[in-house]
Amino acid sequence: MSMKWNEVFCNTFKALRPQASDIRRQVDFILPSMPMVEACRADDFDFFEPFIAAGKLTIEQMHHAARRYHLGKSKNGKAIFWMIDDMFQPLDAHIGSTWISSLLKAREPLLDSWQVQHCLFGLHLVNHGDCPNDSSAAKIRGTVPCDSPGSSRAELPLSIVKSEASAVVLSELFPESIWLAYATTSHLLPDLFAPLEGQTVTIYPRTDPTQSTFLFFEDLVDQTLRHYDLDLHVDTTLEDHATEDQKERCIDILDFIKEPLFDPNSAIIPLE
Repeated sequence: MSMKWNEVFCNTFKALRPQASDIRRQVDFILPSMPMVEACRADDFDFFEPFIAAGKLTIEQMHHAARRYHLGKSKNGKAIFWMIDDMFQPLDAHIGSTWISSLLKAREPLLDSWQVQHCLFGLHLVNHGDCPNDSSAAKIRGTVPCDSPGSSRAELPLSIVKSEASAVVLSELFPESIWLAYATTSHLLPDLFAPLEGQTVTIYPRTDPTQSTFLFFEDLVDQTLRHYDLDLHVDTTLEDHATEDQKERCIDILDFIKEPLFDPNSAIIPLE
């Protein structure tokens, strides 16, 4: 069943629109914007629950990750994963298999000609790091860098997975990396990696029985390195160590580490 616009945003968002008396406020709720992001912020998510129940993550870590990634929740409880670029501009958002851009276009006929752009999920963290005082209006609107003394994360390696939820969880399990997500391969072109120039980047694609996803990324890396200067490679952990059953299920790297993670007699598999 397709999602309708009135199923997306919570009561906070719905209460804001009638108060919109100026052009800026109206624009903020026609196209993706930080006010739109802030309208449905949430900090409790089902995909964290197994890790919290097993004592591997805390509620505070879930809340920290939700703040960092500006996660939201729809009226019917689905997580909203905003794609916020390196200029702190929201470009789109993923809600299940639906994109906010599709819902906006269906709601506003004037947006038919809007050329939607995407970025990597979590891109805003690459240059801005944590944003401890994210209630600041200036920071919400992205008019000043969202960092503080000692919080710069540009020196950390970048890790990219498919699922936004996996990236959020992995950011707390392995905070020595900045975790991003590509969400879907349909928008992946070399230009998407342009903001990562000069960085060390590892892609952790899902596995599959035919290696098609892995080979896709190998080719994408070759194309990207012809245009941009970065240390970019595709991790082979799943191709080398996943079982045939795991490959049939097209697991990701978070799925792969769950067994040793939840087994008290096993160590967490290091990601190299």
